[in-house]
Amino acid sequence: MRTSVFAVALAAGLAGSAMAQTYTLEDFNSSTTFNVGGGSQVNWLVDGTNQLFNQRFFYRAGTMGDEVPVDSLPLTGQQVTDTNGFDDARNDALSLRYTDAGNGLEFRTTFTLRGGTPGSGTADLAETIRISNTGSSAVSLSFFQYVDFDLGGTAGGDFGQINLGPTVSASQNDGAGSFINETVVTPSPDGWQIGAWPSIVGLFGNGVVNNLSNFAGPIGPTDVTWGFQWNITLAPNTSYIISKDKLIFIPTPGAAALLGLGGLIATRRRR
Repeated sequence: MRTSVFAVALAAGLAGSAMAQTYTLEDFNSSTTFNVGGGSQVNWLVDGTNQLFNQRFFYRAGTMGDEVPVDSLPLTGQQVTDTNGFDDARNDALSLRYTDAGNGLEFRTTFTLRGGTPGSGTADLAETIRISNTGSSAVSLSFFQYVDFDLGGTAGGDFGQINLGPTVSASQNDGAGSFINETVVTPSPDGWQIGAWPSIVGLFGNGVVNNLSNFAGPIGPTDVTWGFQWNITLAPNTSYIISKDKLIFIPTPGAAALLGLGGLIATRRRR
């Protein structure tokens, strides 16, 4: 059962973490909620329909024998802001800071939501992750992003692949026009993997060291998930910055009908 397997990873993240706090970002037709300190990003609504089951970051540093959720670390800073108040006077950006004092590491994640015109079915989420070595010795680590989108508000029946090239991206569609694309702006990941739930999330918090397989797909129809991995060595007082962007498009009923006339819906309808 989907929820029971995910609960194992969630329990690992809650161990030793600060009490969970919830932040919601809103902009035009879109909103997204973060369960800070246990679960990370837990939904993303576009025109009232939730498209996301979960996004979470994991890492493994030094001699650690397993990957652990970043949000299991102490939360040492947080800030929500409105970056486009003239257009939409609601909080649309969230910055979080987690600290691993034992390894001398600091993780700062920043999310900026940009909704589309109500009814357009479009929204964008920009993400920046800054990993800093605040200690006096070099630190080697692997950093992972994991994401599970449920396009149209349902799991299963989707198609996806990792797109390799000068810029690495992941894309997923439900065969009926709903589409999500995540682009790794910089730097390119060292590893990637796309697979049906729970093949990727099950790699984390299982008591052993795991790395992504570099399987790029395509896969489907299935409950699509994917992950990216960066292998990093940080000198003292240096930082590593990852920049990513997610663009989602959910067709309006009228647009979906036009796709149906083209024969695109009938051939790949979600289960």
